[in-house]
Amino acid sequence: MNTEQREQDDAWSMRQVLRALPLFFVFFMWSFGSGGIQLARPLFAFQITESIFLVAVMVSVTGAGRIVAGPLTGFLTDRFGRKPLVVLGAGLRGAGSAGQFLVDDYLTFIILEFIAQAGVAIFITSVTVLVSDVTTRENRGRFLAVRTLSGRFGQVAGPVTGGVIISLLSLRAVFLFDSITKFGIVLVVLLLIRESRPAGDRVRTPDPGVSRSSRPSAFRVDLRPFASLTFLALGASTIAGALLQQGITYSVLPVFATEQVGVTASGLGALVSLAALLGMLVAYPNGVVSDRFGRKYSLVPGLLLLALGAFLLAASPAYAVLVLAMLAFGAGEGVTMGTTQAFVMDLAPVEGRGAFLGMWTTVRSVPSVLVPLVIGGLYAGFGPATAFAAAGAWLALSALLVLTL
Repeated sequence: MNTEQREQDDAWSMRQVLRALPLFFVFFMWSFGSGGIQLARPLFAFQITESIFLVAVMVSVTGAGRIVAGPLTGFLTDRFGRKPLVVLGAGLRGAGSAGQFLVDDYLTFIILEFIAQAGVAIFITSVTVLVSDVTTRENRGRFLAVRTLSGRFGQVAGPVTGGVIISLLSLRAVFLFDSITKFGIVLVVLLLIRESRPAGDRVRTPDPGVSRSSRPSAFRVDLRPFASLTFLALGASTIAGALLQQGITYSVLPVFATEQVGVTASGLGALVSLAALLGMLVAYPNGVVSDRFGRKYSLVPGLLLLALGAFLLAASPAYAVLVLAMLAFGAGEGVTMGTTQAFVMDLAPVEGRGAFLGMWTTVRSVPSVLVPLVIGGLYAGFGPATAFAAAGAWLALSALLVLTL
């Protein structure tokens, strides 16, 4: 790409960013509420069970909701549009959190979380398809970097807000806070965001002269992009993401920090926000690198940073080490999250894009079911050092696999 073309693409990308401001606000609100309950979910589960393994079971079981909802959402976005599914997903997550505000037993809590996580899968899948519709391979990395930035603003403010709510009100009240943010998203999407489904994906009246087997179907997906070394490396980095989020951050880390390090809920919230702030600072420069030099040149350093954070936690339960690990996690996630999304969008075909990305949601969700059980089992059976070291080893191996592309 020559200089003039690059300048035109940059200008076009910025115009797209300005038009997408309501969408970026949605990403902010989603992360704002989710950042608040990021700490509350495992802490509440541990409070009512006093078992770190049951906390991991909760994270694992609720992740199964994504496996079911993801591919179905992809097909439905191709048939009925992206916007209705975005609204449905945010509404289900909001309703689940509202219900959790009212319960005080483990079984009801995980049932509601299962429903809420189905909503998460519906939202994430449909909004990913929407973003894929409005971006191209040439500007996708930067567009997703701005998405990451808007989400990171929420992740900076959310954990701190959640910690303050826990301190002033109760642990349970954080779920009500998340519910309010999710129903706020529903209003913004209904009022300010347009449908993005391409005309070619819309349901047509069947031509009587065309045989049924020859007609296009909204319930077909091209599986060829899944059979490649690129997809294998992408899958490894996705498992790495599950290790960080479902295996560590959403499962064992809050308990480790409070029980082993002695950090309060509000103090941990501040650390999570600090990590999110660092991720926000690296997101856009990483998007530029991803677009201009290739996805792996940003993904490999990000995976190595995540591995460093895990190895630091395995080395010592000291507060200073926890701070360094959280900074490594923040920077690493800020790099890998947008790049991984750009990678899979690059692979998605134009027609049937929703179906493809829905299938990807299932592939991405399987580790979210298995990883928490593995990390939680290692933590309960062999201690935190073993669990964090195992996570770090996988993250490092994933970086090496991506490097071979």
